[in-house]
Amino acid sequence: MKILEKYLLKEILASSLSVFLIFMVILSSNTMLRLIEEASTGTFPTYLLFPVIFVKITQYSIYIIPISLFFGIIISLGRFYNSNEMAVISSSGQSVFDIAAIIKKIIVPSFFIVALFSLYLTPLVIEYRYKLEHKLNSEERIEEMKPGRFTSSQNGKATFFIQSIDKNILKKIFFNSSNEIGSTVENSKSATYYKDQNNHRFILLKDGIITETLSSIDADTKITEYEEHGLMLGKELIGFENDKLEAKSTYDLFMSNSLASRAELQARLMLPLATLILGFLAIPISYSSPRKGRYDKIFLGALVYFVYFIAMSVTEKMFLLELTPSFLGLWWLHLIVIAIIIRIYYQDENSIPRRQ
Repeated sequence: MKILEKYLLKEILASSLSVFLIFMVILSSNTMLRLIEEASTGTFPTYLLFPVIFVKITQYSIYIIPISLFFGIIISLGRFYNSNEMAVISSSGQSVFDIAAIIKKIIVPSFFIVALFSLYLTPLVIEYRYKLEHKLNSEERIEEMKPGRFTSSQNGKATFFIQSIDKNILKKIFFNSSNEIGSTVENSKSATYYKDQNNHRFILLKDGIITETLSSIDADTKITEYEEHGLMLGKELIGFENDKLEAKSTYDLFMSNSLASRAELQARLMLPLATLILGFLAIPISYSSPRKGRYDKIFLGALVYFVYFIAMSVTEKMFLLELTPSFLGLWWLHLIVIAIIIRIYYQDENSIPRRQ
């Protein structure tokens, strides 16, 4: 029994990790390429590149772990059926319940990992992501200007250009800003950075000209020449308020009586439960004829997975719209799936099913 147990667990763990890495590389690479492209054009600060990627990886994990376990079991057991190994295992007296008892040693730890992400880690990183977005939308960061290229401010209302930098002195600066009334274009020969007594950041522009368009309709302009002109680089951040349900802690959701909070709390609890259900559901789905290929049930597995998760989303929407009784919550869908799985297991208890 121990030999069979080690063999099954090794195969399933290897397949699940392979699927996990493939999905993670695809999703992370796509995110990384997009952020690098934004950073190269100056619309995204480079110092936030890795924090944002870390946030995305954490958010992806809560969905990738269940699907990796699900397909890992289907792929591994599919190979056993294809090579007739499952027939040998069944003839030695191992029922579907015995196989499930072995595989649960991977399913149950996966349940706890997803629960950790769903109930604790993911809300934390989502809150951190919203803080980053708040900072990006509230600050102007023109210290990152590089010579010879245009740089946009984070709120998109200003554009900067410097020709060169020599010993912390900026040479030939172009600055353009716009608002609802008009726009301002400023050119100066040089500039330096400094801070005032309140630690506010400024850039001191010297020997320049300001051209203001006072109206976008009749194009009235005003030209001002100056010797020195200070421009505040950033304002103090407005206090961040965490008003997003997905970023609130599980404890805060538990203490809230609002319908939306109860739906979000149950949705977080559903993900670990879905990991358990998918893990045990993958065992009967993997049943295949030896004449079929190892990956014969991948399409069926993908169909079941997406239908299940779409049904979970629909169930949550129905709960929010109060189309289902409050006491049923989001649980009724999972109870139906569990009942179906139990019926299949008892149906296949004493033999390998002949599903083609």
